[in-house]
Amino acid sequence: MRRLAGRIMTGRGSNAVGAATLFALNVWICWRLFRTEYTQHFNSVEGFFIAMARHISTHWGGFSWWPLWHCGMPYQETYVPLVHLVVAAVASLAKISAAHAYHGVTGVAYSLGAVTLFLMAMRLGASRGASFLAALAYSLFSPSALLMPDVAKDIGGWFYCRRLQVLTVYGEGPHVTSMALLPLVILALQYALERRTRRSFALAALAMATLFLTNVPGTMATGLAVFCWIAVQPAGRWARGWALAAGASGLAYAIACYGVPPSSLATVMGNLGPMHSGFWFAIHKTPFLLPGALIAAAASGYLLRYSRLPLFARFGFLYCGLLGAMVLTAHPQTFELLPQVGRLQLEMEIPACLLLGGLAWWIYAHSPRWLKPVLAAAAIAAVAVQIRNYRAGARADIQAVDLATRSEYATARWLDTHLHGQRVYATGSDRFWLDAFTDTPQVDGCCDQGTSMPVLRVLPYVVNPAYNPEVTKLAVVYLEALGAHALVTSGPESTEEYRDIKVPERFASLLPVLHREHGETIYGVPQRGTSLAHVLRPGEDPRIPDWHEAARAEVVKYVDAIEDDSRPEAAFEWLGPGTAGIRATLRRDDLVSVQVAWFAGWKAAANGHARAVSADGLGLILIRPECEGNCEITLSWTGPRDLKPCAWIAALAVVLTAVLLFVGPRSSAAKHP
Repeated sequence: MRRLAGRIMTGRGSNAVGAATLFALNVWICWRLFRTEYTQHFNSVEGFFIAMARHISTHWGGFSWWPLWHCGMPYQETYVPLVHLVVAAVASLAKISAAHAYHGVTGVAYSLGAVTLFLMAMRLGASRGASFLAALAYSLFSPSALLMPDVAKDIGGWFYCRRLQVLTVYGEGPHVTSMALLPLVILALQYALERRTRRSFALAALAMATLFLTNVPGTMATGLAVFCWIAVQPAGRWARGWALAAGASGLAYAIACYGVPPSSLATVMGNLGPMHSGFWFAIHKTPFLLPGALIAAAASGYLLRYSRLPLFARFGFLYCGLLGAMVLTAHPQTFELLPQVGRLQLEMEIPACLLLGGLAWWIYAHSPRWLKPVLAAAAIAAVAVQIRNYRAGARADIQAVDLATRSEYATARWLDTHLHGQRVYATGSDRFWLDAFTDTPQVDGCCDQGTSMPVLRVLPYVVNPAYNPEVTKLAVVYLEALGAHALVTSGPESTEEYRDIKVPERFASLLPVLHREHGETIYGVPQRGTSLAHVLRPGEDPRIPDWHEAARAEVVKYVDAIEDDSRPEAAFEWLGPGTAGIRATLRRDDLVSVQVAWFAGWKAAANGHARAVSADGLGLILIRPECEGNCEITLSWTGPRDLKPCAWIAALAVVLTAVLLFVGPRSSAAKHP
């Protein structure tokens, strides 16, 4: 028994005990997540993530075109896919709701965050004690609250958990999941740098690919972490670190490119200006600052190499300093060195706790023998207090809610029952949660980085404010143009969290009331019928050179055309995921407008002949059938142009990774430097 105990408390056994202890501690803190289907936080964007997982779990094999948001969009444009696919798989296999599965998956990810930090610290050269204390600090302390007064105020004081609050109150499950993966990337890179084997290189690429498919801010934070990791390597490993990171990154993107093809990245990049005014201002007005910050970080890393600090401490100082400089200077509306870099306050806690753990262990190890029991007792007392604080915070932030009391749920169910499949315009938490309960298509939705239609950025400024009666009338015209059949508004008695639509009763004189419940009013938007397809004469398709006064006239002209009773109707029916049939009696020069967002990848055939498909001025689909009389039009989504090449690249990359992992020698001739 003594020998067995000795083995457990040394080497890998001791590491396993430490990792298991950290995991159990974090599960104990957030255990309510595993038992809760819906929490009280309907202000949270987790409704979007649950909606994606719910839809995937009921449409396996048929979700390449996403019909629910932004008048339709490719699935790859919604959000990086890994978390939603995992949640959908758990929901399907365990036969539980997507909401329950989402909380289980993200609860596990939260609990693993300290474990991966513990393992990374040891791989970077920290002692087992220092690594455990760093991970313990990460589990029970939020340095961002100490550095940022707004954060401390938001979580209720220095002694509560920012990471858990961001997960539960704000719903950023993918971001918190990426934080558990970030240390694994650094661990895998360090392992590959030391071992220099095919297998270790493949593991580093897999870690990077997994993170890349999880969350964009997490990927950005990991890129900075990898940069700092390279910068603090000893001189003999610096060039090899760059080569390793570049090669692993290339293979990682090849593995992940089917989920995030270049076309999706281009859409995200195209939305940087509208979404991130502070970053846009910084790169245009002060383009030298970001390169300057990276050069300064590289120079600092160079100097740190010659210090006596161990690798983990050098990495912690440089990464914490670089992230701190970026986070603490961020003002989203006026200045940001990277898009939404303020959100990386969470990642800043990783190196901060790494340094805290190293410092605490150094103090303990260099203290007189008589003082060590005192320090240990003080640490145990602090841990006990913080466990109590964190569990109290979790108890306040994770409370089950009765859906019957929520107007968001009542509205979603009514729309599904009475306007099934018809598009609606909803805002705030109604928008967040509508598709967590139903498959109701929305004019808006998630997520803004995937928006392809400029009109969707204009629409809230037309519909939501109560400027004057003329703008309210124009709002109705815009909703008609985008195929909306209902408008959801919230009054004082609604549980809707944001109430973006001001003075909603101003629509009562223009639109019929379809339903009132829980303080919400659903207005009907007049449409000629339920079809999303309309016959246009030449020149009636909207042509919008800019989104100012000229746009209004074009939108009005378009709506007048599609509401004209004198022209033939066009029947529209979804035949399957991304496939629709249209029937109409046409002249040869007629056009067919489809109120679905256009992306490269839509194909059309009229009576069996391929026909031109393009975008109109609103960003909707415009077909030129060149058909006389009765026309049968098939509209098919074939995916973005780069999707098939990406599928081949991803398949080859997976095969290559498998070969590197399992075929041939597992070590190269090169040994440790």
